[in-house]
Amino acid sequence: MSTREASPVTEVPVEGVSTRHPPAIWFFFWGEFAERSSYYGMRAILFLYMTQVMRLEDTQAGPLYSAFKMACYFLPLVGGYIADRWLGKYWTIVGFSVPYVLGHFILGIPNYTAMVIALALLAGGSGVIKPNISTLMGQTYDQLRPGQERLRTAAFLWFYFSINVGALISMLFLPEIRNWYLLNHLEPELRATVEAALAEGKDVSAMVPIEALQEAYAVAFAFPAWLMVLSLAIFAAGKPFYATEKLETRTLTPEERNLQWKTVGQLFGVFALITLFWFGYEHNDSLWVAFIRDHVDLRVPFREQPIAPDQLQFLNALVVILSIPTFNFLFARLDPQIKIFTPMRRVLAGFLLTAASIGIMAVAGFVVAGREAVDSSNKVSVLWPATAYIVLTLGEVLLYGTMLELAYTAAPKSMKGFITACFLLTNTLGNFLNIQWMPLYGKTLSPPMFYTCTALIVLAAGIAFIFVGKQFERGQAEAAAAGVT
Repeated sequence: MSTREASPVTEVPVEGVSTRHPPAIWFFFWGEFAERSSYYGMRAILFLYMTQVMRLEDTQAGPLYSAFKMACYFLPLVGGYIADRWLGKYWTIVGFSVPYVLGHFILGIPNYTAMVIALALLAGGSGVIKPNISTLMGQTYDQLRPGQERLRTAAFLWFYFSINVGALISMLFLPEIRNWYLLNHLEPELRATVEAALAEGKDVSAMVPIEALQEAYAVAFAFPAWLMVLSLAIFAAGKPFYATEKLETRTLTPEERNLQWKTVGQLFGVFALITLFWFGYEHNDSLWVAFIRDHVDLRVPFREQPIAPDQLQFLNALVVILSIPTFNFLFARLDPQIKIFTPMRRVLAGFLLTAASIGIMAVAGFVVAGREAVDSSNKVSVLWPATAYIVLTLGEVLLYGTMLELAYTAAPKSMKGFITACFLLTNTLGNFLNIQWMPLYGKTLSPPMFYTCTALIVLAAGIAFIFVGKQFERGQAEAAAAGVT
């Protein structure tokens, strides 16, 4: 087995090196902001596009959506391989951004075949780019600001900030753009009827001509398409400021291969359980949206019209932005030696919070069922799913952030990228399980029973993690004592 790596750079502080961020930070920040705005904006309205325009049932759209996300998290392996072996990170990003842009524009064509082609292009672009842009940024800091590790850490924080601000803005505004265009291109009488239905929180997709609905989604999808064009232009313009990539071929020694598989073996149980975390988590932008569309009163204070069923997803990005600095501050103040909030306990808390959020959706489903049995009223307060999104995101931040760091630190230096890619594959496997599981929603299992079973699976994985996590910690302690890192 062979790999290609960028030339090694020094980690020792160099005298005279600037302590200011290099100009490249601005191209990475705004390029990633635009790209993630386009990606998460497209995803925010994708599920309802499948059900309202493509006329797919929820149990058809859910598995297809999971297959798309599965590809997005599998293809980073391909992207890393292409960049390391042939093209380098910059040209891999630029080359695969072109079909990425094309996929955004094709997605607006109201045809099932066009949608599948678009999703394939989008998954290829997003997946291949994902592992390379952050790595190129890290290499840029290593080359241009050698030894300035805190500066590099700050750059990654700003990078992560740009992702979530971009996601927040697009998740809020793309449903607004879609609904605004739809209402303003209807005949006056029909518009009045649709506005009245929206005021009651009804799904109006069956009330309007399919052509009007198609146009509204096409306009909404055009917004992330042009954002992706902007992202590519910004990133390409920054080339003179990026790291110089020099690819070298190196064959792994037998000892490195053995160490690689030993590390995978130690992490196997942990990664298997993380797969079940994603299994429960990944319903939030598909089947949760279906439940909100059908069973939630979307009227909110200080707004005349109800929010769109897919608009609540903005809470995910908002809570990420707020919770990361909050958690970092609390952990640093309350547990500076990391004896209380250990990585294993943070991951366990992530499991429990995720199971609790799905449990909230299950309880909301049982409340709906109880009301339907009495007076046919099937709407619950928007506070139910809003609370579920907040609790889910807190669990995501604790588990995902901790596991990214854990996968990196647990891996030997020569294979950190490989182990991190294996961690990303857990999301792929979670979505693969959902392709089989999601068709049961509303058919074999009622929504509340579906969420209850899902919550119990995630809870069981969390309980199992208590034992697997302890075993992993013992293995890491033994490796450290033996000097194997």
